[in-house]
Amino acid sequence: MSLSETKTQANVWSFFVRITHWLVALFVLVNFFNDTGFWHRVIGYFCLALVFARIGYGLWLSKVASSKFYMPTIANIKLHIHEIRTQVFAPHIGHNPLGQLAVYLIWALIAALALTGWLSRTDAFWGEDWPVDLHVIFSNALQGLVILHIAAVVLMSKLQKKNLLKPMISGSSSEAAH
Repeated sequence: MSLSETKTQANVWSFFVRITHWLVALFVLVNFFNDTGFWHRVIGYFCLALVFARIGYGLWLSKVASSKFYMPTIANIKLHIHEIRTQVFAPHIGHNPLGQLAVYLIWALIAALALTGWLSRTDAFWGEDWPVDLHVIFSNALQGLVILHIAAVVLMSKLQKKNLLKPMISGSSSEAAH
């Protein structure tokens, strides 16, 4: 770092966002290996509660800009894909447009898993195969999306020459300012 550069701390993710992120990640992983039963259901419903808490936080409570939600436009997505191709990135704190869409899809899959899991246990659908079949499809889709999420974090960290995992652990990111 030259004398004209200074190091600043950018607050990227609040504690609430980080704790809900890591708890959901942990519980999804645990439920992947804990196939059925009481604890599978409890953990699944707790994941859904965390998703609802995170949505409420992002909509109404957060004072950290990166913790709020936005709906990426087609233009935003095209621009981001162009940035990936050219490897020239505009400064950005929080999720890029594709990352934000992935967040929404992950949350939707968690909600769909909770719903299909619950439906499979109700009297109305007891013995029906379709809620369980849908649950398996949603589970597989979530697993694939989680793998894609991890790969995207690694790829974008390399392309941007910036550790994107660190802020999800510490909450802040060291950036050089000119």
